[in-house]
Amino acid sequence: MPLPKFGHRRVKSSYDQPPTPPVLVVPHDDTPPQSILKSPSLSPTTTTDTRRSLRHDSSALSVDSLSRDFQRFDTKDSVWSVDEPPSPRTRSSTPGTSISSTAGMCPLPESTEQNRFPFFSMTLSSTSTLSFIALPVTMRPLVLDAINRAWKRGIKSTNSVEYAPELMQWHKKKGCDGGVWEVTMKDNCWMPKSEDKVASKRIILYLMTAFAKCGYELASSFTATIKDTGKDTLMFNTCTPDPDPVFMGVAFYGSDRIWIIDAEADVGQALEDGIKATWVDGVRDARVRERHCRELRLRNNPWTAHNASALISARCIQVTIMKLVTYHSNYKYVGAINMTDRDEPGMPLTVYRLDTSTPSMPFPKIEPISDQARQSMGVGLSHSRSQH
Repeated sequence: MPLPKFGHRRVKSSYDQPPTPPVLVVPHDDTPPQSILKSPSLSPTTTTDTRRSLRHDSSALSVDSLSRDFQRFDTKDSVWSVDEPPSPRTRSSTPGTSISSTAGMCPLPESTEQNRFPFFSMTLSSTSTLSFIALPVTMRPLVLDAINRAWKRGIKSTNSVEYAPELMQWHKKKGCDGGVWEVTMKDNCWMPKSEDKVASKRIILYLMTAFAKCGYELASSFTATIKDTGKDTLMFNTCTPDPDPVFMGVAFYGSDRIWIIDAEADVGQALEDGIKATWVDGVRDARVRERHCRELRLRNNPWTAHNASALISARCIQVTIMKLVTYHSNYKYVGAINMTDRDEPGMPLTVYRLDTSTPSMPFPKIEPISDQARQSMGVGLSHSRSQH
């Protein structure tokens, strides 16, 4: 005997209402509705026909519910949120990236030569790419020049990214300047070889110098993704153009090294002496890694220390650096940029900018905090001064 076919409807949810929930069918006779508790007990007076009727209604309800869950005509259109009512979309639109989904508004910043957008962003992407949003087109040659001066291996490619054709067409139709533009360097500048690690940091310093000349300064730096491959995104806003900006950087490398990059001679020497006197275990070596870059190698791996004493002493080094650079010289703190992925060992590059409007204080003489620190005060001193 063939099985009975239970009729059911395919219900397509509308844009204005959530999907209709399954309806429980209740018999028209005087039989009370069954409990939804587990293993409901039936009354002794329930007849065999009543049991068969309940099984029939339950099967029909189950099939109808499955049809609503797995046999929709259009799964994308059936998405409904109680927090935000769905808006009408055309058949060819893509949620969040099409003109129709944004009601004719282009999400890219509108900027022209006469009316510049006050911000632009720069993201360190992949292993060798810089991605810009809303960077004025007139600044692109300056970006390429800064990269070529810092990164001797050169530039591999540049291109404008059209991530959504409809949006980009609307963006160009409005005459907006900027958009999405990417520069890819040769080799892996964000995962550089040992001989290229300082040059990788100089890319950021040289770009900030070029931006300051055009009237942009760093507003914030942050990781704009929760992925492990997330490096920092830098936000720049407008400021007074500086015809001769000066930047320097301090980088913490490996487990025990500090690089002082592009600092003036007296500032670099003061930092070197302050670090030697502050680190309780002393400095193993101090040398010039390359032109205008001092390298200090500390004892006992302060950047990977686990005990409380070593951790606190490592932080004291950073406090000393901040004090010497920002209080006793004409530099001001700009920001810290994370140039490595989360699954890679690395500490941010801290950037400082010369501020001639702020009077500098004489560099103090810092007394060594331990015998090891006192012994390291003469490490590499003559060599470093002769090279800087």
